[in-house]
Amino acid sequence: MNAIRNILVPTDFSKTASLVLEHAAFMAKLFKADLYLLHVVEIHDSAFDIYNTGIIPKDTSAIQKAVLENLDGIAEKLGKEYSINVIAECITGSVTAEIANAVKDNSIDLVIMGTHGAHGFKEFFVGSNAYKTVNMCSCPVITVQTNIKKVGFTNIVLPIDDCFESRQKVDFTIAFAKTYAAKIHILGIMEEGSSNNSLEKFKIKLDSVEKAAKKAGINFTTKIIESNDLGLDTLRYARKVKADLISVLTDHESQYKGSLLGMFANKIINHSNVPILSIQFVELGVYDPVSLAGSNG
Repeated sequence: MNAIRNILVPTDFSKTASLVLEHAAFMAKLFKADLYLLHVVEIHDSAFDIYNTGIIPKDTSAIQKAVLENLDGIAEKLGKEYSINVIAECITGSVTAEIANAVKDNSIDLVIMGTHGAHGFKEFFVGSNAYKTVNMCSCPVITVQTNIKKVGFTNIVLPIDDCFESRQKVDFTIAFAKTYAAKIHILGIMEEGSSNNSLEKFKIKLDSVEKAAKKAGINFTTKIIESNDLGLDTLRYARKVKADLISVLTDHESQYKGSLLGMFANKIINHSNVPILSIQFVELGVYDPVSLAGSNG
């Protein structure tokens, strides 16, 4: 049972990153967690030339020092405004790899990051590289898009398909929703043409999700649809209920012939106007439900 005590924000000082910082600081205050700010200076042609000078310096120390001074200023401001502990770090290396390393080294419980960055960071937070970053992290990751204006979550879509592993994200999502006092919209998705027998079995599965929500005191709705495009129909439903977060399971959730964070990932992370909570799949037999509330209940 792990509570959220350490939150990591990879930042590139873009407009999206500023919004992510607000989300993360509010979250850190809510969970009584420490907030880690990370900027990775990557030595890679234009990605390293953050000021568009056309010059790629060999010594990164000056840039790292300037970046860290900027981060320290942001950390001090957020710390005072939200009454939280903020730690800033600037390192050199591969962005995705260093994020994963930071998660491990600092016992990070949750990463929150933007999907559209500036300059060199952009290539790492858009397209398949956003998917790669999510998969490399050993903890849940929230990806936030540029057009998101509101801080906090009130309506969470929880898509459940017919694979057994899909149930894994339920405990984390319910505990997360409880901390935010958010409503969960359970979206049961059956493959088109499913038999009545399959539907009845699926309803039993959804009933267990409803019972878990009731036990936690969470407000929820339930809807069952038939679909052959899990990503598209999840996004449509999210718009319909005005969701501000969609919870998915990485790597192993089915798209009937693929995975949710496979065919679904590129569609939903790149094209969703709603933040995505990606929860890591755990091999069956070692899964431990996560309690986020800690001392908060």
